Amino acid sequence: MAVIGIEFTSAFAQIIFLVLLAAIAGTAFWLIRRLRQTEAQLASIRRENGKLRNEIANITGWTANGRLPEDWQERLRNEKAVAGNVPPPAGAEAPGELVLMAAHHALASIEPPHFASSDSAEEVSRAHKRNVELIKGLAAERIDPVPALANGDMDKLLCFWRRLEAYFPDRAETDAYGLAAYAVLDLFKRRQVQVIAPRPLSVESVKNCVFTTEDSEKLRDISRIRTAAFAASSRFANPKGGEELVIDCERPGWNGPNGRKSPRILILDRSW
Repeated sequence: MAVIGIEFTSAFAQIIFLVLLAAIAGTAFWLIRRLRQTEAQLASIRRENGKLRNEIANITGWTANGRLPEDWQERLRNEKAVAGNVPPPAGAEAPGELVLMAAHHALASIEPPHFASSDSAEEVSRAHKRNVELIKGLAAERIDPVPALANGDMDKLLCFWRRLEAYFPDRAETDAYGLAAYAVLDLFKRRQVQVIAPRPLSVESVKNCVFTTEDSEKLRDISRIRTAAFAASSRFANPKGGEELVIDCERPGWNGPNGRKSPRILILDRSW
């Protein structure tokens, strides 16, 4: 009886082992197939995004360093008029939705912009996803930009743009966020709202900004930002009263028909 029990147990264990092996192999096959499909989709998105961005760049003259020429709205108006065989009406608004669409594709095709190893991957991903959805909503005219600015929904978009532009001009995310920011700024310009987002490493007065030394995102721990900040600070040898070096724009301000709000900027303190 003992021999029968051992043989039975051994056969049963073999069956379980084979079933588990088959499940593992099937799971591995599914994961590999899913990974290849995801890679193919990502490559396709990047190709389409590249085509769209090239088209926008050809029309507007937008360059790789994230700069738009002064007449880019006029170029877009003319291109749209030619496509429709209709002469552009005098004083017509620029078709900013084209740039917003390009910005949406650009943001959707990049990884969330991490700045430090201590960044919470989940939090940064959520912020980036909100920016993607924000641009998509603006392009579809589902989101009113003025209340979104007042509610703080624009903060991460504009602050990421400024930080990338100042400290990480060589990163792929900089171009995408630059295009999104220019599209949003033009949207506000057409609504007679001036967005105030001081560029890091510039000098601002307390008359125009709210200063803070609370480095909530631990930017002091990022070597590139720390080095650039101290280098700029050494050149800022004779500050005027009430002036400070901008390290980061934490919250944009605005000036428009419904009022004004000062931006909040991070400045150097002894903790650096």
